[in-house]
Amino acid sequence: MRVSGFRIAETVIHSRKRFSYEEAQKILESGEGVFSDELKLLKKLADKLRAKRFENGAIAFEKPEVRFRLDEQGWPVDVYTKERKDAHLLIEDLMLLANETVARWASSPKMRKTKPLFVYRVHDKPDPAKLEQFSNIAGRFGYQIKFDKNSRVAEIFNTLLKKVEGKPEQHVLETMAIRSMAKAAYTIKNIGHYGLAMSHYTHFTSPIRRYPDVMVHRLLKQLLGEEEHLPEPAELEAECKKSSAMERKAMDAEWEAIRLKQVQYLQDKQGMEFDAIISGVISKGIFAEIIENKCEGFISLEALGPGTFVYDERNLWLSGPGGKRYALGSPIRIKVGAADPVFKRMDFLPV
Repeated sequence: MRVSGFRIAETVIHSRKRFSYEEAQKILESGEGVFSDELKLLKKLADKLRAKRFENGAIAFEKPEVRFRLDEQGWPVDVYTKERKDAHLLIEDLMLLANETVARWASSPKMRKTKPLFVYRVHDKPDPAKLEQFSNIAGRFGYQIKFDKNSRVAEIFNTLLKKVEGKPEQHVLETMAIRSMAKAAYTIKNIGHYGLAMSHYTHFTSPIRRYPDVMVHRLLKQLLGEEEHLPEPAELEAECKKSSAMERKAMDAEWEAIRLKQVQYLQDKQGMEFDAIISGVISKGIFAEIIENKCEGFISLEALGPGTFVYDERNLWLSGPGGKRYALGSPIRIKVGAADPVFKRMDFLPV
């Protein structure tokens, strides 16, 4: 499947219908409703685009997003994970296509000859040491995988992620898989996007919420000859680095907000027991994630028991007296201790 033709121009959109994801999903599932034929056609195209992308070596990360149901005072009364359905995937696949098409056009020999500057969204190859560590962790759950020079990393990841879907270890292994990859960033130096298996990629589709998309739209106007001024390469690269840094700050802020709601949710559950998985190991203790609600808390060395514990950074485990071992990914039964919303901290105790 390929794009047979396209036109890049400054246009005005006349919207015939504004769908919510839920409305579009209902029509896709029932096959009936306004613009049902058009939606079904778009889904068919999106499915083919997605299949082609994975065939080319894209990685299918599907890390669940934690969401909360709040009462009238904004207090969390329930925790759940957001489910991505066909309507979400449809929009995602078509946006990826638009982003890739724009990046390819801006990088074409004709455009590069006269106006070579552009902003790319790039993603480097994973660190072999992190891949080795990930394979060790996966092995603890019985998944024997091995990365070598000839490995198709994406194929190995995708096969494993399908196997763990719906299982208690899914969240931990997906998180570890993401951490083993390089971070995506903005730059004027195109190295391709490893995770999407694309040689050219940019962020073009969301100029109302992302500044890099605004930069891309301005550059497109210049490439189309509507504006003469081109920024200096150093100036544009500095804006790219700033955008990458601000993106990470935004992600940190989102994590802090989720963390706060998780702490609030557990505040009245002190003493309750849950099944959990060890989601992090450091020299001062372990982190455990409750399976049913994804809330994560810390268990200190003192709480683990008396004696000396030795931290193994390579294998990510703590070894203690009597052969005790607390390893990343291992199941553990916990009891909720203190939950402090000021410091966004949850303390657990092993049962």
